[in-house]
Amino acid sequence: MSTPRIAILALLLALFAAPAFAQDAQVVDRVIAVVDDEIILESEVLQYVQDIVLRNRDQYRTETAIAQLKASVLEELINQKILLSIAEDDTNIVVEDRQVDLTLDDRINQVTREIGGEEALVEYYGKPIRQIRRDFRGQVRNSLLIERVRASQTRKTTLTKKEVEDFYARVEEELPTMPERVRLAHILIEVEPADEAQEQALAKADSVFNLIANGANFDSLAMEYSDDRASAPKGGLLGTTQRGDLVPDFEAVAYNLEEGEISEPIRTRFGYHIIRLNWRRGEKINTNHILVMLQATDADEERAVEEARLLRDRIMDGESFADVAKEASADDETAKLGGDLGWFDLSSIPDQFQQVARDLDVGEISEPFLSRVGVHLVTVTAHDEARQLELQRDWDRISQMALREKQEIEYTNWLANQHDGVYIEVMTDEL
Repeated sequence: MSTPRIAILALLLALFAAPAFAQDAQVVDRVIAVVDDEIILESEVLQYVQDIVLRNRDQYRTETAIAQLKASVLEELINQKILLSIAEDDTNIVVEDRQVDLTLDDRINQVTREIGGEEALVEYYGKPIRQIRRDFRGQVRNSLLIERVRASQTRKTTLTKKEVEDFYARVEEELPTMPERVRLAHILIEVEPADEAQEQALAKADSVFNLIANGANFDSLAMEYSDDRASAPKGGLLGTTQRGDLVPDFEAVAYNLEEGEISEPIRTRFGYHIIRLNWRRGEKINTNHILVMLQATDADEERAVEEARLLRDRIMDGESFADVAKEASADDETAKLGGDLGWFDLSSIPDQFQQVARDLDVGEISEPFLSRVGVHLVTVTAHDEARQLELQRDWDRISQMALREKQEIEYTNWLANQHDGVYIEVMTDEL
């Protein structure tokens, strides 16, 4: 099954162009394409190409492969200009600042891991991390706008049973092997800071609240004191969220504030928050907050591990894993399901869980282990070996593949039609 050419757009927009290119080569920039009143510079294409080649060296070892990549990049940059113009004209396509910040964080973290740490990232781009965030924020916003445009065109695509069957008959020999899978359940014990740390954090939050009560500017205090690195530079702005987007303890207070009202410090698993409700529209709210985080110690972690050991002992003595999870797990969403996390491809779950799951037989319970969210007990409730996909057994997975292919075809055709009426001029046949 070949990937449609338009799919490269997602790759391009998920990566960061490398501005260091112009430092390493004497390139005279030039306009190589015009899309209505927008231009595309040669340096834009070369920056994307350099970044993709650096991360996928094995795929681009020949001049022919690189030339084809340059042509594809130029084509997708032209498409990008058209799609952004569509997004700007459609009032239903909106990207919130909070979503931009969250996506930017995810992508910077991903690239940081790929490159080998923050120092390597700073060296690669030749600028401090704060400037990297600032430079690429607009690019991330554009990619999210384009995702919204794409979603608006594909969300109504449907499939018949016959279309799924025809798809399977056509690609059966090309379908990937069903990977080894496990169904997991877990019990989460949060690492709670000791009373002294909680008292110190609450005291700091109370002092900040008193400054606000005496007339100090909320945004300025958020910039100075908030431990939320994403929102602090914006005066604590979380932006517009819907019910369920934020942790329940936060929302329980935020949804009961009057517009413009500021809460006293309230506790969530992240620490103490001071919340300002800017406005509410039904189930949507717009808020700022100041966060004083709680810092756990090694002793706090060991206390959580010991609590998990006691729960494991109860299960080993005959209590059911599901009953203990319902009673004691701090993961509210899975606790009510007896800790069930669902099915996972064994190779795609986080490393800590993957190693534990590989070592467990069905029904066996892990020793307590620590992740970034707390201490876990994990059990494997079912296990499937790697195998070939089968139409009836794997109907949902195969139908999703068929749907994605149909969406891709329809989207590609729709995008080609958007070129009509748009002035496009490519200035050169060779980059």
